[in-house]
Amino acid sequence: MAEKIKSTSVELPIGGETKEIIDERIKKQAPVPKELEKQILKVDHLKMYFPVTKGLLARQVAAVKAVDDVSFSIKRGETLGIVGESGSGKSTVGNCIVRNYNITDGQIFYNNQDLSKLGKGEMRKLRKEVQMITQDPYASLDPRMTISDIILEGPRIHKTVRGKEEERELVGQMLELVGLNRSFKDRHPHEFSGGQRQRISIVRGLALNPAFIVCDEVVSALDVSIQAQIVGLLMHIQEELDITYIFIGHDLSVVRHISHNVAVMYLGKIMELTSSDALYKTPLHPYTQALISAAPIPNPTVDRGRERILLKGEIPSPINPPQGCNFCTRCKYADEQCMQEEPEFLDVGGGHFVACHKVPGTNMKGGH
Repeated sequence: MAEKIKSTSVELPIGGETKEIIDERIKKQAPVPKELEKQILKVDHLKMYFPVTKGLLARQVAAVKAVDDVSFSIKRGETLGIVGESGSGKSTVGNCIVRNYNITDGQIFYNNQDLSKLGKGEMRKLRKEVQMITQDPYASLDPRMTISDIILEGPRIHKTVRGKEEERELVGQMLELVGLNRSFKDRHPHEFSGGQRQRISIVRGLALNPAFIVCDEVVSALDVSIQAQIVGLLMHIQEELDITYIFIGHDLSVVRHISHNVAVMYLGKIMELTSSDALYKTPLHPYTQALISAAPIPNPTVDRGRERILLKGEIPSPINPPQGCNFCTRCKYADEQCMQEEPEFLDVGGGHFVACHKVPGTNMKGGH
């Protein structure tokens, strides 16, 4: 069982000038209606299938079920972490929420607005509030643009700044907010390190003063020390600006550190969803238990002495998933019921949701 991750001490730009920047951005945020103070996002039965075509006429012969019947909600100012192996559908969920994909089925409500029904013009206006920070800052930052132009691209499109003086001030404030020097504004992306590029990617998402950000594996390709800086920065900004995050990642310790709630995905479905502490202290689904047992603990004595749960085989193809539980082909507790019947995603108490036939019966060893 993974130990509680202690807060990481990170040097952050929280001096007087930065505090003034944050206070100014809080003033610019639109007031939140009382009925929307708690829930900001609700996803109902989301499905995202990608067609598989064949022949000259591109006839559809199958579909990749990247996301298959996913539901969850997020409260304002909180972070939902999404973890799982590569190919589980984590990033696809994030891309569906920001409407990079036209979803196959389901509903996505942001402040009671169904995003799946918004036209291009309406969605473009909403992008001021809903932003995404991508995984690879090397690919997402245009190498031909200066840092100033990268940060100002969104504000110029949405006309939130007027005149050269406002633009210079915004760029300077944004760079200071993430601990970068104002003089960097005229440089190009190739002149920065990986951690600095990721900070620039973050500040580009913050330039429009959003209320909701999807962070798609923003620390996966960074060194551990840089990861701590980026995660600490995101937490600091969330605390000051009341921003809501979806934090997608592979590293369970990082996701636990930043998230209020965590969803565990496998083959396009959520296997388990609960608070961060509850998930790590009492994981109920066999897949969650295996993931947590594989996460390293910064204590060699404890790490060597604990039991590892090894999963055999590969994730089945999302084109042809198992008939019953998606995890049945790799689960040591699977029986005939698991092979034939898909488990319901149920609340087993205290807001702890899990999709497993074995959990309610308490006959799964090590599950309680």
